[in-house]
Amino acid sequence: MDAPQVYKIAIADDEKLFLNGLSMVINQHPSIETLILANNGQDLIQKIDNSKDILPDLILCDLDMPILNGIDTTRLLNEKYPQIKIIILSSHYDPTLILKMLELGASAYMPKNEEPEVVFETILGVLKNGFHYNNFVLKVIREKLNLKSKSENSDIKLTLREKEILELICQQKTNLEIGQQLYISKRTVEGHRKKLLDKTNSKNTAGLIIFAIQHGYFDVELQFSQWNKLNNLN
Repeated sequence: MDAPQVYKIAIADDEKLFLNGLSMVINQHPSIETLILANNGQDLIQKIDNSKDILPDLILCDLDMPILNGIDTTRLLNEKYPQIKIIILSSHYDPTLILKMLELGASAYMPKNEEPEVVFETILGVLKNGFHYNNFVLKVIREKLNLKSKSENSDIKLTLREKEILELICQQKTNLEIGQQLYISKRTVEGHRKKLLDKTNSKNTAGLIIFAIQHGYFDVELQFSQWNKLNNLN
């Protein structure tokens, strides 16, 4: 019997007490463990560069850090290591900033004062689905994207199959689950997902969700209600 997969996590934060405390919390979970601890974005990228044999699956990155902050770190990491998912940690609740981080490629935005079970839920949600939005972030997406013009990139046309897969992605289905529902192989789903990313110029799954809502492919209010139910949000 194969051993269960253990995901590797990197954390970047300039507050040492928070950094070490979060690492201790993460290491309590049987499916995730800390691989890298860094004091700022530059330190994080250097340590990842020096750990090429074992890359982290996911990064928890503070927004406010000296030398290289979370915004620039996210931008650089998505250029160098697009396969690594990023969760932004912050005490700020500025809707414009949250949306900017998601558009830069962050897969989730998590307050620094969350309970351990929410930390685990967010990490595992991103590892499984490619994104994880809490109630506040969903409201930001709903309100901010409603203000944007749906005519932007209106020349992007999706096929019927691409629309079906995009809708299921928004429902937090994995590639395997999408394939089972549409009676196609997981590899075929992966191919369609890659085409969607290329066609919409999205950095990751979170970008696809933003594209889908912004361009009117889904009822935003309905999606908001469905995500609330899926994530047991009040």
